[in-house]
Amino acid sequence: EQSESSSLSTLAFCKLNELNPSTFYAKRQQLKKADVSQGFVRAEVVEKTTKYQAQIATANMTLLINDVELSIPQGTPAAYLAELIGALS
Repeated sequence: EQSESSSLSTLAFCKLNELNPSTFYAKRQQLKKADVSQGFVRAEVVEKTTKYQAQIATANMTLLINDVELSIPQGTPAAYLAELIGALS
């Protein structure tokens, strides 16, 4: 970065900073490869889609026991219902 921001040529920069030009070029290549392999990539949205999934409305079961109304989903296991009714009676 320092060499690029200076107004010096690469050779003049190396001489001023007591760097071997071949070492400078090799290190710069390594840094460029690292910059390419790491970092962020700009991405853009190609297509926006919205998925709608229809849900079938299922009615709840309604139990009336001693003036208590319970609304129970259709998929409730029978064993659970039997235990619930037994506990309420």
